[in-house]
Amino acid sequence: MQHLRFIFMFLLSVTLFAQVSWAQMVSTEALFQQPAAVTAQEKVADFVARDEVAKAFMQMGVDPQMVDARLASLSDEELNQIAGQIDTLPAGGDALGALIGAAVFVFVVLLITDLLGLTRVFSFTRPIVR
Repeated sequence: MQHLRFIFMFLLSVTLFAQVSWAQMVSTEALFQQPAAVTAQEKVADFVARDEVAKAFMQMGVDPQMVDARLASLSDEELNQIAGQIDTLPAGGDALGALIGAAVFVFVVLLITDLLGLTRVFSFTRPIVR
């Protein structure tokens, strides 16, 4: 009886936490209603239209109408190259943040190893004695 109760409780606990998913057939029309891929020209135009990019152009003394005229005169190859660079460039900032983060990480690891008595790098720490 005890084993039966254990099996029942196990099955009940497993079924309570199981997620239910409902599968449905998708029609071809629904698949084709997906938004089309963004062209390189649209991607570059959207990037240039962002507020921070427009402000940067204004600070450099570039007229927004001049930017639009220049974008219209670019060839498809140039637009593809610029759109590819938009995808591959870092999101912002320079490497200073990464260097500071790495330095803090190394400091914390060395501090923990000093406290555990595995290393002796910092003179202001004392190993934990057990």
